[in-house]
Amino acid sequence: MDDIRRNASAPLVSLYLTLLTSTIAPGLLSRAAHAAESNSEATHHFSIPAQPLRTALQHYLEQSGVQVAYPTLAAGNARSTAISGTMTAQEALTRLATATGLSPRFTGAHSATLGKENSAIMLGPVRVGGRVTVLQDAQSAYGPGVGFVATRSASATRTDTPLISTPKSVYVVTRQQMDDLQPLTIGAALRYTPGVVSLTANDSTPSASLFQPVHQRGFESYTFVDGLLNGTSVTDPFFLDRIEALSGPSSVMYGQANPGGLINMTLKRPTEKAQGQANVGFGNYGRYQGQIDLSGPLNKSRTVLYRLIGMGVTQGSQTQYNHYKRLATQGDIEWKIDKKTDITLIGQFAYDPQSWSPWIGIPAYGSLIKSPTGRIPVSRFYGDPAFNENWNRQYMLEALFHHEFTKNLQFNVTARFDAQSDGSCSLMSGAVDVTKNIMKRSAFCNSDAHGRSSQLTANVSYKMKTGPVSHSFLVGVDYRGQWSQGSWGFASAPAVSITDPLYNQYTFSDYIQATGGKSTTEKYAYWQDGIYFQDQINWRRFYVTLAGRQDWNGYGKMFNRPFTWNVGINYVSKIGLAPYFNYSKSFMPQTGKVYSAGNLVQPDPLSGHQWEVGLKYQIPHLQSFMTVAYYDLSENNVLVSDPYFPQYSSEIGQVKSRGVEVSAHANLAQGLDLILNYTWNKVYNSRTTLTGNTISGESVSLLGKRLVQQPTNAASGFLDYHLPKSLAPGLSVNFGVRYQDKSWADQANSFRNPSFILFDTGMSWNAGEVFKAVNGLNFRLNMTNFANNTYVQCGSTRFCHYGNQRVVYGTIGYHW
Repeated sequence: MDDIRRNASAPLVSLYLTLLTSTIAPGLLSRAAHAAESNSEATHHFSIPAQPLRTALQHYLEQSGVQVAYPTLAAGNARSTAISGTMTAQEALTRLATATGLSPRFTGAHSATLGKENSAIMLGPVRVGGRVTVLQDAQSAYGPGVGFVATRSASATRTDTPLISTPKSVYVVTRQQMDDLQPLTIGAALRYTPGVVSLTANDSTPSASLFQPVHQRGFESYTFVDGLLNGTSVTDPFFLDRIEALSGPSSVMYGQANPGGLINMTLKRPTEKAQGQANVGFGNYGRYQGQIDLSGPLNKSRTVLYRLIGMGVTQGSQTQYNHYKRLATQGDIEWKIDKKTDITLIGQFAYDPQSWSPWIGIPAYGSLIKSPTGRIPVSRFYGDPAFNENWNRQYMLEALFHHEFTKNLQFNVTARFDAQSDGSCSLMSGAVDVTKNIMKRSAFCNSDAHGRSSQLTANVSYKMKTGPVSHSFLVGVDYRGQWSQGSWGFASAPAVSITDPLYNQYTFSDYIQATGGKSTTEKYAYWQDGIYFQDQINWRRFYVTLAGRQDWNGYGKMFNRPFTWNVGINYVSKIGLAPYFNYSKSFMPQTGKVYSAGNLVQPDPLSGHQWEVGLKYQIPHLQSFMTVAYYDLSENNVLVSDPYFPQYSSEIGQVKSRGVEVSAHANLAQGLDLILNYTWNKVYNSRTTLTGNTISGESVSLLGKRLVQQPTNAASGFLDYHLPKSLAPGLSVNFGVRYQDKSWADQANSFRNPSFILFDTGMSWNAGEVFKAVNGLNFRLNMTNFANNTYVQCGSTRFCHYGNQRVVYGTIGYHW
């Protein structure tokens, strides 16, 4: 295995050494010749839309490394001119300031001033462009984005990198998009993201589990928060500044992650400007919700900042006896120790005293398939309210530390400790007998479960130039330790009538009597150590990313030492087009359980690879970002949900996934924002010895069969329009449409889930634009599936769910 691993990594090492030596040698020989060269003569890629001069100079600093001082009185409310393309720092600054009446003058390799033409350099009150915390910049890799557009990300590289020079697919859900959609879960927030499928049709009903049922490119996605695996972090969208869907294998930066991609979320952080909001919400199915978000400085020097977020929600659902309640809070403290050092502490607590039952669904007969027993009502519950308990309690403490030794040498650490306890007891769907009009059931309890985890990632980044080539090095270490313990048990339960279910027939006393009060206790421990490196190379308009990672991890009696790597290249043209290519490897120990012949066994680790080719585009002078990508992905030892025991898995073998993703985000004009997406995906079993039963009971090979609930085609579009003040002051309206193609409803591919089209709409009104006395008061109304279409999604003949009917949610909020 070591020989294979060395051979696999040889192409990466060889390519890296060739590029590095070919650039270092001329750099050393010509260092003296270039010592006097000003940074104003070096070329950089710029993409800065027209905006207030103050914020434009922040982007200019990030993209050129040049800090600009300017007179605030002379600048007034000046706006910059949009610039895009590759040019010198001096040329870019000159274009940027064209309409301001100010002229640039470079005072050093990394500093410049803006002043009135033919005037003495007496600046008076001066603002230093870009001298703000990166988190205050909406278009930073950690900011909320602008409108529906985000142009930078750190998910793929762990560095703040423009998306157009990132040779990988990254899709960002901005803060405004979440405000417009008002999603209750991460799955709902990702509805307008290409390549993402939520397997439970009713993804707007939250559960106690924070691992959302989201699949990317056919594979289940793990969720990360601030770059660390999400153990218990509160990831209600209200607590987030942005959500990023990073597509494709990402083990080289994160270690444990499935090959289809991962979801990385950024928690809200303190702000230098004092601000706050309070909202009360209400909707159908008895939904009531309260939210509060306060932030600002704690001292006059603004070196200590805080943020306090809280929410409470209670609601029912379209299914009888399914209720959800949650209380959650987050507190942040940021201390700017000096101009180069800061530390942020984030604490969270959440308690879900009640959640919906995850293991009971409806049968395919009577919902998706016609049945002599008639159609099952959307509200039908086949569990028993007397044996239905699902609760969750979680805590988290996170620390983020940043120190800048020099402009080019920085150190970052993110560490987190979390703990969780939960319990779940409910009935499970079983075989259906249409002739007897019954569905068999069993009882399952996962009680007294508790766990904790400790995680840390630390890295050093260093930027340097070797002749005409720029390098951005990153070297880091990862640690993750997870421990948990729980008791579980099965018991028989009485069958239920499909057409006339009776409730309060099975209680906890019946379960205890059936099991004799005994349960199986399991302990779980997993650890992972990793070292990763990366070099982002820039030569003229070419960008090359090389990365590798060595892991050591253990689970139970298994120990692995995988090496994964990634290589990507893209070319950013003058007109904003950027073709790219990426190849990446993945490896992940699987910590679940496979139910096989009455036994629970540990699955084999995942290993796979993907190549991807695509084209990215930023329209000049317009806040926009577009991506077209084609990928070919193979993964070994893939797990799928066991159709008979949904809380466990079956091991398929090898799965291939091929597809095309198209995405366009654009702020078309002032107050007009647009999202368009399209996905074509074919994911199938390319190597397996498993067999499955068709709907008629015939046993067939699963080789070549498509994975369940994975549509071939999907498309969506969302438009938000802020009406002109002359027509309707303060009023915004939005409209969205989602299409999902038919998909297979069982592993044997013997019957299908139908295609469906859903429509979403919403509106908001800022009353302060009409009545100045209530400035900050706003009203919002959202409807998902407002046409009230009824649709069903099945994973087997036993386990189906109705999609959400019309969901209406309104809020009254006050912002200050």
